[in-house]
Amino acid sequence: MTEPTIFSDTFLAFGSHCDVVLPNLEAVNAKIIFQQIKAEIEQLESTISRFSLLSDIHELNQTGKDVWMEVPGELWEILTIANDFNQMSQGAFDITMFPLQSLWVEKENVEENELQEARKKCGFDKIELDIENKKLRFKEDGVELDFGAIEKGFALDLIKPLLIDLDVKDAIISFEEDVVLALGKHPAGTDWPLGIRNQQQPSEFAHVFEVSGQTVYTTGTVYIRDDGEGMKERKIISPATGLPVEGKRTVSVKADSATMGAFIANIWLILPENDKAIISNQLNNVEILEVEYTLDDVITKTTIIEEEGQS
Repeated sequence: MTEPTIFSDTFLAFGSHCDVVLPNLEAVNAKIIFQQIKAEIEQLESTISRFSLLSDIHELNQTGKDVWMEVPGELWEILTIANDFNQMSQGAFDITMFPLQSLWVEKENVEENELQEARKKCGFDKIELDIENKKLRFKEDGVELDFGAIEKGFALDLIKPLLIDLDVKDAIISFEEDVVLALGKHPAGTDWPLGIRNQQQPSEFAHVFEVSGQTVYTTGTVYIRDDGEGMKERKIISPATGLPVEGKRTVSVKADSATMGAFIANIWLILPENDKAIISNQLNNVEILEVEYTLDDVITKTTIIEEEGQS
């Protein structure tokens, strides 16, 4: 019996390796599709990534206060999505937190006056949107937009319809193991098994999602070091306090939309349980895995929401 062909390749985007796996396609066709995926994601990166010095968002972030700026195409789309997420989460999701994030990355201990100074540049109330004309202005100097929490998910949500239009039946597109789009079936004929690694024991999985036609997004206050030497802490900042979220936790979300999954995963690290319950009533067809790492245990909690308001 002939073994199924499996094309795989990778490229760098949004500061990560983007891995593309296309089973059951002729090599020439697979390479063409890979190049289309790469071009689409690189074009998006040149628009919404704040780390690209030539990007539209980099130019926007250099603007001072009270200057109305036109916001082009996909940048406007992700901006309005982020605005909706901010309102839906009562401010827990906020793309203006870069000044605070930078402060906490640079310093282990932050003085109160430094904290308050950074907070003056953060918050959606520092932004005004002109919805009709697709324009934006900053109300304070030093305000910056950062879509890092959702940009990879947004990219995969753009790639999904492209693959469908190209009649790609089976595929895995992923930014390493953090954000994954799984279409169709695994070469073995099953749904794609997407494992969430135990951050304390990376050779083990805390959970395995069975995925077809959906995405899985993972973030947390800890992640596996590149050198394999245990966990490294990641500072997730609460907009309400300006302080890093406490504890060693990760959240993984299986959802139809990777952008929505990114939103849920990030706010689940920040919100108290009663606020999560309120948000849950507005969700549909998602599976949420919460993992907490203590000194002597790994505690997992899974929430499955099949229809809006039902879990």
